[in-house]
Amino acid sequence: MSVAARASLCVALLTACGASPPPPVPPPASAPSDQLGKPVDLTLPTDRGELAGLPAAGAKATVADFFAPTCEPCAKKVPALYRRKAELEAMGAKLVLIGLLAGKESTEDARTALASWGLPGAAFLVDSGDTSKREAGVRDLPTTLVLDAHGVVRWAASPGSTADDVLAATRAASR
Repeated sequence: MSVAARASLCVALLTACGASPPPPVPPPASAPSDQLGKPVDLTLPTDRGELAGLPAAGAKATVADFFAPTCEPCAKKVPALYRRKAELEAMGAKLVLIGLLAGKESTEDARTALASWGLPGAAFLVDSGDTSKREAGVRDLPTTLVLDAHGVVRWAASPGSTADDVLAATRAASR
């Protein structure tokens, strides 16, 4: 039995016995960011050429995960978070990958990087003009921001943050 299934069973048993379920796990503290509490409104081309943006339309929360094709830490963090995409979607949240392209990097370079990280066909937004830096305060990579339904930054990942941390912050922002 999985850990999640055991936890659900324990909560059900406790509730049936009249005990209160444990309180939800609080989100980890946000990393310092000038963007906390401020709205982000980005419109960028997708890897297929259409326009899309942040916050994601119809989402209770948007997880914006910024990466670059040559970013070595991104090669670990992006796939770890992407594997949790279904859990984010179950909360009403959307995961949006944003490829930050520098110099002569192309959309194809970002697509190739994602494929080499085990994410062939993953959709992403393309930023080749520092829009993310200006509008979302992205300075270092990888950067993950959790936005509420109105696009306000509620949480910024610290360098040691895990996918579990992002899910906990997203849960809090989705309420």
